[in-house]
Amino acid sequence: MRLLAALLVVALLAPAYAGTRLRKPPKSRGFQTQVGQYTIGPGQDVEVCEYRRLPNTKPIDVARFKLRMPPGAHHFAVWTYGGSITDDSKFEQGPVESVGCVGAAPDEFIPQLLIPTQSPNVGLKFPKGVALQIEAHEQVFLNPHMRNNGTEPVVPDVRFNFYAAKKGSVKHYAEGFTFGNSSAIKIPPGGDQTLTAEWIVPINMTIIMVATHQHRLGTYAKVELVEPDGVTPTLLVESHDWEHPRSVWPQGGLRVEKGRKLRVSCSWHNTDAQEVRFGPETTDEMCYGIGFFYRDTGDTTPVVGSGCIPSKKGLLCPLVPALRN
Repeated sequence: MRLLAALLVVALLAPAYAGTRLRKPPKSRGFQTQVGQYTIGPGQDVEVCEYRRLPNTKPIDVARFKLRMPPGAHHFAVWTYGGSITDDSKFEQGPVESVGCVGAAPDEFIPQLLIPTQSPNVGLKFPKGVALQIEAHEQVFLNPHMRNNGTEPVVPDVRFNFYAAKKGSVKHYAEGFTFGNSSAIKIPPGGDQTLTAEWIVPINMTIIMVATHQHRLGTYAKVELVEPDGVTPTLLVESHDWEHPRSVWPQGGLRVEKGRKLRVSCSWHNTDAQEVRFGPETTDEMCYGIGFFYRDTGDTTPVVGSGCIPSKKGLLCPLVPALRN
């Protein structure tokens, strides 16, 4: 199961933190949350998970999200808890080493995906009328992954802001999605590989943002929508830069009906002397499409099948079949 939950790890990270601190939003406009202190030793590759209650005393519709991490960092996810335990003492306290927060909850092996990101200074602004829905004191898991390439220990400063939407302005609630293939990545020493995975969309959805996700050996990636004829692809986003991939926000959203297909394709050139496969470390590889979507009004159907981990919120689909190239 370590394989299933490692999907949001990216990139080679800078050894020291030199960024400026993120200012807190005014209390009337949102709130800030900071990951607890932990230390990354020289040369260490560390991914942690921290259980938290968000500080908002009332439900909040989040129109914007802003993240600050050390320069060069790429992986940070916010997961939400989908179980039934309300006693905080049942959860381990403080940052603990964990891949994708697997097993962080006593009754939920893999949490629900809330926010996937791949940039150390990301700022997300949802389209007009769209917001993340956050419950009062929502139970979440904070999940940064970093590598220290320096010669001194690093205590990273990782924090983010939620900014509230205007009252009465929200028509749709955004959810995060990730889809792709985990098992077929096998890049030979000094060689190349191209992989394409085809995902059958399990629910009606409107995509509001889409991007690609690879690690350091990535040379190209793209996400395509397969037309109703089942053959013809339409390009949604492509990137030649694994470290800073493009994000596309389709104007008005992109409606994708249940049963339609999305494809993610990745190419790599292996500069190492050994085969590289999928994995959570910064020296491993990944191939995913990530982004945000909203459901049809009134649709709260739990998601099952189609390469996805069963979920009530968000789409976490790392087991999409790979096509033969």
